[in-house]
Amino acid sequence: MMLHQGFIDNALRMIWLVALLGAISVTPSVAAASASDPISRAETWLNKLKTLSADFIQVASDGTATSGKLYFRRPSRMKIIYGDGKDLTMITSPVWLHVDQPSDRSVTSYPIGETPLALILADTVTLRPEGYRTTALPSRAGIERIELEKAAGEGAGKLTLEFSQNPFSLRRWIIVDSAGIETSVMLQNTVFDKALPNQLFAVPSYDTGEK
Repeated sequence: MMLHQGFIDNALRMIWLVALLGAISVTPSVAAASASDPISRAETWLNKLKTLSADFIQVASDGTATSGKLYFRRPSRMKIIYGDGKDLTMITSPVWLHVDQPSDRSVTSYPIGETPLALILADTVTLRPEGYRTTALPSRAGIERIELEKAAGEGAGKLTLEFSQNPFSLRRWIIVDSAGIETSVMLQNTVFDKALPNQLFAVPSYDTGEK
């Protein structure tokens, strides 16, 4: 079954955020100087993150909802399973983004440098990257909200991160791209810093030879 390109595009919007998490690195002096600042607190939390496993619900602008499973191991290993994994799974390596479509027995690979995952190649990335406006929005109902916005150019759009306050933890993000298309992702049943084996990120090899 060939997947609609829009479905894959929505999946790639999710990767933009996960790539940012993988790239987070803050200098101790910045974090220590502003420990009460929600942005610095989020940077410190993300910087300490080693692995993340979670169920997710992704909702597109048209109300279409998709669920799946996310595995992430800093700095460059990620696996996103949509539904039961029979139609679409995305797997990354330090060099490639692999789009696996088991129902078609096909894997399409893209150089990391041609995707948002190129962010992990940066030496130092914070929640206040150059070219973005970062704002700590008013907290509400025990949720801290941080907004990153880029008005124009590559990567233009708006990203809002939501963190629960107690315990402090990432719970949801909302991406609005340059075309105004909004995608939100809610994490559930999140497990942090549990060892994730290399085999989890193995890319399938399909036999395409004729019988």
